[in-house]
Order: sequence, then C-alpha cells, then structure tokens
Amino acid sequence: MADAQTGLPSLQCLSEVKDSRHLVLSPVVGYYSHWPRSGALLTGGSFIGQLKVLNTYYDLYLPKDVYGRVTVDDGRDLVIPVDHGAELFQLNPEKSVVDPGKEETKTGTESKGEEIDTSSDEGYVVTAFTTGIFYANPSPDAPPFVTVGQEIEKGKALGLIEVMKTFNHIIFEGTDDSDTGKIKKIYFKDSQEVKLGQPLFLIE
Repeated sequence: MADAQTGLPSLQCLSEVKDSRHLVLSPVVGYYSHWPRSGALLTGGSFIGQLKVLNTYYDLYLPKDVYGRVTVDDGRDLVIPVDHGAELFQLNPEKSVVDPGKEETKTGTESKGEEIDTSSDEGYVVTAFTTGIFYANPSPDAPPFVTVGQEIEKGKALGLIEVMKTFNHIIFEGTDDSDTGKIKKIYFKDSQEVKLGQPLFLIE
C-alpha cells in the first residue's frame, strides 16, 4: 500500500520486548534512513523512517501496539545497512502514554491524528502544515520557542515539525486582522506526532 503523504509503498517494522523495552527491528534486508531523533515520543502507527530495498524505497511504520520514547545513536551514519530482524532503535515505555487503542494520552493531547475540537476556543488557530513530529523546543536542553501568555509578532518561530530528518519552523504569519498576538493555548507537547491540519497554537 502506498503512503498517502509520500506516495511510497509502506512496510511495518518488527518488534520484540527485552528488559521492558521495545526493540524496533527491520522487516527486511536493506538500507535504513530518516529515523526519529533520540527522545522523540512515538505512538503506535508512527512513521519511523525509510528502507531502501534493492532500488525501491519504503516508508516504515510502527505496529499499532508499540509505543514509547526513542533511544537511538544520533551520531551514526545517515544511512545504515540492516539485515532482516536487525535492531533499528529502542523505545522506552512512557507512563504518559496510555493503551494506543484509546483516544487520549495522559498529557491531555491527542497525538494519534484524532480530531481536536476547537469550536469552543476563541482566537486564531495555527495548524500543522504537514504530518511529522512536533518540537516545542529548538533542542532538548533549550527553553521552548514560546509559552502560554507570551506576546508574539509576525515572523516569530513557534516551534518545529520534523519530517524525515528535516526540521521545519512553524512561523507566525499574523492573524486575520493583526500582525501581533498572544499565545493562549498550545495543543501538543514536545516530541509528539502531529497530523496535517491539526491545531498547534491558539492565538488571541
């Protein structure tokens, strides 16, 4: 089946549990690239990179019942050869993530692509321009781009969305009637998956 976002055929990775961690494994022999960065929080069905098998690229996804926080060597080569069953990275179970079959996480954010109701939120909503991993901070040890209550101007970076190892800034382009505003609500936590069109920020 082809992925709706990239048009590439897709594969589901293998997994096994060892010492309470999920080991994410390659389903075929090939070359693996575009893996998620260390510390990213993934839910079941998340995009986790690409596999090149012979001359064909495949988008790779987690099984629906596998989730956690990524542990991976960010310093390894951008493309690595893998055998069938080879470990791609590990996932540490997160208490903030409930059963993937349920709609919500304990963080209060819906990170699996369900509809987020903004009908009762008054203000201007900044939405995700693509599907990827949302980052509220420019780096793990840095403060967030913005916080609730912060006043912002047109051109201000609000966060990042990572798509296949490319980090894209979320830029405030102004509201319908102003080039300034104030952050009223942030819908997602750092390192959560977001879908195209989902609300990210509420601006007043």
